[in-house]
Amino acid sequence: MPKLSLPTLLALLSISTPAVAQLNQTWVRFQNDPSMLSSGTISDLAHETDLAWADLDLDGFVDLVVVRKEPFTSPGKRTNLLLMNEGGVLTDRTAVYAVAADIPGDQGFRTPTNDRDVVLPDVDSDGYPDVVTATTLSDGDPKHVGHPRVYRNLGHGVSGWNGLRFEDARVPQLVHFGTGQPQNPRFCSVAAGDVTNDGAPDLYFGDYDSSGAGGSQQSPSQDLNDRLLVNDGNGYFTDESLARMTTTMLDSAFGNSVVIADLNLDGYADTVKDTALNAPQYVAASYNDPSQPGKFSIFDVFHNNAPYHTSAGDLNNDGRPDVVVSDDVDDRFRLNLSNDPLGRVNWSSARTFDFASGSDDGFGSNNLIADLDGDGWNDVLIADVDVDIGGYDRRLHIYRNLGGSPGTTNLSLKEERQSTSGGWIGVVGMLASDLTGTHDVAVFDVDGDCDNDLVVSRKDGTAVWRNLTDPATCDQVCQAKVGFGDGTHDLSVCGGDLSSGAPATMTLSGAAPGGSAILFAGLAFSPTPVYELSGTLVPVPWLLAVTLPTGSGTVQLPVPGGNGPLTLWAQAAVTKAGGYGVSNAVRIELKP
Repeated sequence: MPKLSLPTLLALLSISTPAVAQLNQTWVRFQNDPSMLSSGTISDLAHETDLAWADLDLDGFVDLVVVRKEPFTSPGKRTNLLLMNEGGVLTDRTAVYAVAADIPGDQGFRTPTNDRDVVLPDVDSDGYPDVVTATTLSDGDPKHVGHPRVYRNLGHGVSGWNGLRFEDARVPQLVHFGTGQPQNPRFCSVAAGDVTNDGAPDLYFGDYDSSGAGGSQQSPSQDLNDRLLVNDGNGYFTDESLARMTTTMLDSAFGNSVVIADLNLDGYADTVKDTALNAPQYVAASYNDPSQPGKFSIFDVFHNNAPYHTSAGDLNNDGRPDVVVSDDVDDRFRLNLSNDPLGRVNWSSARTFDFASGSDDGFGSNNLIADLDGDGWNDVLIADVDVDIGGYDRRLHIYRNLGGSPGTTNLSLKEERQSTSGGWIGVVGMLASDLTGTHDVAVFDVDGDCDNDLVVSRKDGTAVWRNLTDPATCDQVCQAKVGFGDGTHDLSVCGGDLSSGAPATMTLSGAAPGGSAILFAGLAFSPTPVYELSGTLVPVPWLLAVTLPTGSGTVQLPVPGGNGPLTLWAQAAVTKAGGYGVSNAVRIELKP
């Protein structure tokens, strides 16, 4: 393939193109690979973990953040870990890249904190993922220890990546709604997303003031309830909870999980929360008001039973976010079918999971929606260790999505297994003993071979499980996603490695059918607001700004390889109700 000039490349970028109960179904294979993890103790009987992952240093390999605490509902603090992905090996670089702070004496990740959850949004819109934690049970501690902590990604300098720095002023001192007195929160969960439609991620925290463990009840004069912290666009947050949500929306007993997602596809991010154990006990949605973006006007309780964790993702490939709910009895999922006249989602009935043999074993905790076998249908993983009450007599469940036609309502999510009496369970290669006592699971491509691997963090230690779907070759290379989007519109460039003769395909998904998108491409990575755009685009100045029809909601463009070395940055603005949505950005590395 001849080399192409930059104008020719940009011109090409502007061209649009269009349950059955049977045993031993070997749908996907994994193998425990100790060579993919270089670290000491990550999890054990003294360390409960929660995991989050992103490419922190933008080297094309996904890194892992591990926040830790003493297990169950307790005030015991632990240090956190930063595992950098060095060519497919998760390596502990906490001491090198995660000990800076703007508080004298603080040591960043090495300061013991009581962290229960973590997310990695780009809070200051500089293109680098940052780290935000949710802290709990830190009564009497200084604010910088007892409040959520923001670790800013310092980006690259002349000597390489500069790592993370804890910056205390980014999160405000929280006060009690009634007394106005400062109080450390008891947060069990955090979600990041742009609820104000200004292009910057906001933060929603789920609170708990009651516990099935006993001995940790919180008085009404100390209970902070959920909080919505609004981003000023530069990564500094203000508590605007009562200005944007009702007290009913913010009231939680044990707020074990929260989600920010556009549930009804009106272009505005909504919230979902699971509050458990005592009243209120349900999964509920708070809907963003399109006439006042960032203010929530409708509250809808749509799931009861005994819920204990929830997450959102598309299970039946219709473009609408569905939900999975862990439960103290049988875990369940609900499909997002349509909207009612008020804009609320019409949910399906609460479906239980299917089993080749056996059944649900009771209490579940963190759940995750991800595609394990690369068939385009999201599967479900549900961890088993209760974050509140002790016990390790259950195991991680992995459910295969059997797929069907896009939009199907007759969906089956099934736990496969080798036999009724032994062998592998969930996925080929993992035994029951590999699954017991699981705190959390991370699903991402660790080794860069284009399939999702597993990081399973358990009471007996943490292991990386290599996906053996295609162990010999990498079918495709995906260019690094950077920057912050609105969570609805996804931009990717996947295919060849963009060397000469190795083209790839740029795909924009999540757009409204029949609308349009503006694709921006440039050589610089310098964020700037764009006129009439509710967000920030990265490539400035632009070399290309072209309008594309979105057709069915997905646009695909050819990206020819060669003509490098050259780095391009691309991002899309997508028409939606009330203005534009913003995709993530993609760093496109052209090779010779």
